[in-house]
Amino acid sequence: METRKHQAQKSATLDDVAARAGVTRMAVSVVLNGSRSGTRVSKATRQRILDVAQELNYRPNSVARSLALRATHIFGFYSGFNYFDARNPFMAEMTAGLLEACARHKRDLLLHSVFRGQGINGLYDELLSGKVDGLVVWVPDDDPLMALLRASHLPVVSVVESLPAFPSVGVDEYGGAVQIAQYLFEKGHRSILYRMLGAPPRSRGRRLEGIQDAVAQRGMQLQLTTYRPQDFSQEALALSRPPDSRPTAIACWNDLAAYQMLSFCRRSGIAVPQEIAITGFDSIEPPVELDQHLTTVRAPWAEVASTAITYLVELLEGKEVPMETTLPVELVCGDTA
Repeated sequence: METRKHQAQKSATLDDVAARAGVTRMAVSVVLNGSRSGTRVSKATRQRILDVAQELNYRPNSVARSLALRATHIFGFYSGFNYFDARNPFMAEMTAGLLEACARHKRDLLLHSVFRGQGINGLYDELLSGKVDGLVVWVPDDDPLMALLRASHLPVVSVVESLPAFPSVGVDEYGGAVQIAQYLFEKGHRSILYRMLGAPPRSRGRRLEGIQDAVAQRGMQLQLTTYRPQDFSQEALALSRPPDSRPTAIACWNDLAAYQMLSFCRRSGIAVPQEIAITGFDSIEPPVELDQHLTTVRAPWAEVASTAITYLVELLEGKEVPMETTLPVELVCGDTA
C-alpha cells in the first residue's frame, strides 16, 4: 500500500520574492517590511514586488520586521507590589484601561513580574531586550527596578504613584478624602474613625493626609485603625465606647475595606447608616449586587491606565507629555452614610 508523506509547504522568503521580481533583497525589505534604508523604490517596482509577494503568499517575519522598524508594537505593564491578580477589582479596572488604550493605538500588552528567581536584574535585561516599546509601571517609591530604568532609553510612565524622573498619571486622592470629610460633616458627624492601610504607599498616604487636614479644619475628631481584612477588633472596641467618645462614621481607605466593614456591622446587628455611617474610596463595583449602595469616591482608574498608554505613544512619537497628571475624582452619594 502506498504511503503518502505530507510535507509542510515552505514559506516564501525575501530572497524568493526578490528573485521572482528581479530586484534586490533590500528593495523587497523596504517595501514589505518597512526597513529603514537609503534604497529608493519606484512606484512601478513597488507594485511589482507587492504582486509577486501576493503570488508567492509571502508573510513577513514579525521578529525580523520588528528589528527592522526598531519597534514591536507591544507595551509592557509591571506591578512592583508582588502580585497581579486579575480577579482583584482594582487590577481589573487598570487592566481594562490598559487593554482598551492598547487596542485603540493598535498595540499589544505584555504583563511582567519577577518570577522563577529571575530577580530585578533579570527583569531589567528582559525589558531592555527589545520585547517592548514602552512600559507602564505601578510600583512603590523605592522599587529597585526604577533606578535601573532611569538610565535606560525605554519610555516609562507610572500609574497611581508619582515617581521622580518619570511621567505619572494618578487621581486626586487628597481631594477625594476631603470630599468625604466634608460630606460627613454636612451630615452632622463630628467624630470619624478612619480605617487606614498600614504603611501605605504615597498615594494612599495622601488619602490619610486629606482626611486628617479636613477633619482638623472643621473641628472634628478623628480616630485611626489599621485595616486588617477579617479582623475588626479595633473597630469593635471603638464602637463599644461611651456615646460621647464613640465615632458616628467610619471612613475606609478603599471600597473593599468598606464592604467588609458593612458586612461586620450586619453580623453584629449594627444598623448602617442609622447607628454608624460607612464610606469607601475608588467606586469599584462589588462582584455581587448588594441591597445598599456605598457612599464613596469615584476614581477613574481605567482612564488613568488608558492615559498612561497614550503618553507612551506620544513619547515614542517624540512629543512631550506632562510629568504629573492628576485626574479629578467625584463623590458618589449612596445609602451607607
